[in-house]
Amino acid sequence: MAPQLFYIYGYYGSKNAGDEAFRLAFQSLLPSGTELRFIRPSQLAEDKNLASQIQQDTSDGRARLIVGGGAIIGEPYFWENLPEGTPFHIISADIGSQDNLLKKYVSSLKWMQASWIRSESDTEQLRQLAPWQSEIHHLPDIVFALEPNPRERQTIAAMPQNTRNQRLLELMGEHCENTMPASQLRNKNIAIFLSDHYYDYKTIQSSCILDGIEREASDKTYLRNLRQALDEITPYYNLYLFSLSYWYNSIDAFVGYQLAKNSRQAPLYNIATHYIEPQKIINLMPYFDAALSMKFHGLIMPMTANIPVMNLGNSKKNLDLTKQMNLASIPPETFTLATFLDALKQVESAEYATSLAETRRLAHDDIHIAFSKPGLWD
Repeated sequence: MAPQLFYIYGYYGSKNAGDEAFRLAFQSLLPSGTELRFIRPSQLAEDKNLASQIQQDTSDGRARLIVGGGAIIGEPYFWENLPEGTPFHIISADIGSQDNLLKKYVSSLKWMQASWIRSESDTEQLRQLAPWQSEIHHLPDIVFALEPNPRERQTIAAMPQNTRNQRLLELMGEHCENTMPASQLRNKNIAIFLSDHYYDYKTIQSSCILDGIEREASDKTYLRNLRQALDEITPYYNLYLFSLSYWYNSIDAFVGYQLAKNSRQAPLYNIATHYIEPQKIINLMPYFDAALSMKFHGLIMPMTANIPVMNLGNSKKNLDLTKQMNLASIPPETFTLATFLDALKQVESAEYATSLAETRRLAHDDIHIAFSKPGLWD
């Protein structure tokens, strides 16, 4: 029985551009004519009738429940409010860094219908947890299925470099408190996606006073090195710092302010201080020549426009994606001005751009092939 409704369960509505990009991807990939209802864990916690309705609709075949996307497998917050016996699919998720939480999740696997996991290593781990389940597959993050507006992209490509740079400065001015004077525009543009969670909390935890001191020292060293690196490229690049998260527990723009505060080039830091919808970010990407990212979807969004990107994060999901797609990468613990400049040379090379564009094309095609399978949801 083909479903008439999809319940899609995730962290929607929290001004996180990565999570909201999932919403766009599901809207473009799921069957036309079906109703999509995006729900948050807090909604199920507050509304037991909704949880019961989802269980009934999925059990009767009228609806499908998709848990995804994001690093949510093993997160008790997602599973504790689902009634036992609710069938579900997992799409574009991974296990995350807290393996100790998996034991609270394993009992739910008996109700899993099929899964498409965005991490190759997590796909194998999930197969080991549920050896009876044959429908566990690796599939790239579905945000790779998104693209900039084709007409806008064509228009941008036809612009002279100076015109393109001036137009980007005007567009970013809508989202930045301050932008550099147009008279100081450099030749190239670089998109920078910072994170206020720039260390992996699995490996660096302030469990005692000494740990806290070491953590603070590591933070200061890393931010100093990052500031020096960004200052070093200001003669060549216009810096645009995006904030993919703008919620009470995660405000990425704060890191940009920390860098600018101590920079001799602060007037050249264009910091987006307002939340920008994911499709708008993706549509801006063709204006850029390169990108740097601590954020997972800050790696993917430039790639939707074939913009070469470097990973600066050391979260498990970033490192998995870096390995799978052979991205240039400098995690915080090895970041210095020298390592950064060496990696930037790779990012600027034609060979890297060509390789990454092909990698992205294959991911895009794999996603559309998977979702176009006849009878997939029957």
